Amino acid sequence: MGNVTITLENEDEETLRSIAGSKYNNKKGSLAKVVGESIRLLSSKTGKNKAMKRQFKWMDQGFNLGKIKVKNRGEIYDRK
Repeated sequence: MGNVTITLENEDEETLRSIAGSKYNNKKGSLAKVVGESIRLLSSKTGKNKAMKRQFKWMDQGFNLGKIKVKNRGEIYDRK
């Protein structure tokens, strides 16, 4: 575990302390827990966004599915 020193705007500090107080009853380490949760949440969202962008890129590229020459769905399912 490491130490990090940060400077926050007064409004942000009040918000952080308020969240930590309501969630962890102002117990020792509550600020660290709230900041840690926020970092993990942002990290997971970033990973999801990267995966989503990769999937959309693949969708835009398209896939080579072979040479299927079908004019309508009925031909596939023997419907007329």
